[in-house]
Amino acid sequence: MPPGESLQQAMLLILTGQINKSEVSPIYSRVWVDILNKVDDFVAKAAGPVWFRGHNDHTHLLQSGLFRVNLESMADYLTVESHYYQYYKNLGYLLHENAEGWSLVYSLQHHGGKTRLLDWSESFAIAVYFALCNWSSEKAAIWMLDPLELNNLAVNRKVIISPAPAFFPYPEAYVSGQAIPSIAVYPIKNTQRICSQHGVFTVQGNCSEALDKEFGGQLVKSGHLVYIELTREVQADAVRYIKQNGISHFSLFPDLDGLATYLNQLLLK
Repeated sequence: MPPGESLQQAMLLILTGQINKSEVSPIYSRVWVDILNKVDDFVAKAAGPVWFRGHNDHTHLLQSGLFRVNLESMADYLTVESHYYQYYKNLGYLLHENAEGWSLVYSLQHHGGKTRLLDWSESFAIAVYFALCNWSSEKAAIWMLDPLELNNLAVNRKVIISPAPAFFPYPEAYVSGQAIPSIAVYPIKNTQRICSQHGVFTVQGNCSEALDKEFGGQLVKSGHLVYIELTREVQADAVRYIKQNGISHFSLFPDLDGLATYLNQLLLK
């Protein structure tokens, strides 16, 4: 009997009660199924889209690259941010086609500069991939965020912001050092990579606290920012899951560097 027919018969027997579901060997471990159910529950309860972020070390904080740097004061962070912006703008003039404002900081983040942007994805599977990448600690983690609730706390509006220079200019909006909160934004999709990764950003405000601690921890307390711990027992499940979802290094980094890395993974196992 073809495998597909066998699977269909098994499902029919389960649905009609002729065999107990617990008697059927699951594809995934019970722990991984519980994780998928937790994700499904979060998505079902969210008012709109859900964003995901994978950490290959569960101790990593929900802080942008800029605020992971150990500086003494907000004034120091703003100075470093200003230097990054001006140097990248001037020295890379011919390379980034004279981008400025938000477009420039998106480019700087894309190429590894320290910015106040924190990467998220609209895809759970992609977040799982990044949690698996270079997993070297005891545990990895996935964070789930309801971006509408973040912005409701930040600006009292359940919308995802698309920053416009006329209304919310970068970097001018932050240079005063005023206590601006973190927000969720839809960026201009100006690279193939950000499109492939279903990339979105939170923009860390003038606050050195991690996102889960900001607003007095309200996002976590209200269940709109949720942490999922990944232990080694689900690592094989997670690898199988991203393969089944067609996620690879090349699919997320669709350039020649990404292709070469993917071929190294594929051909030199």
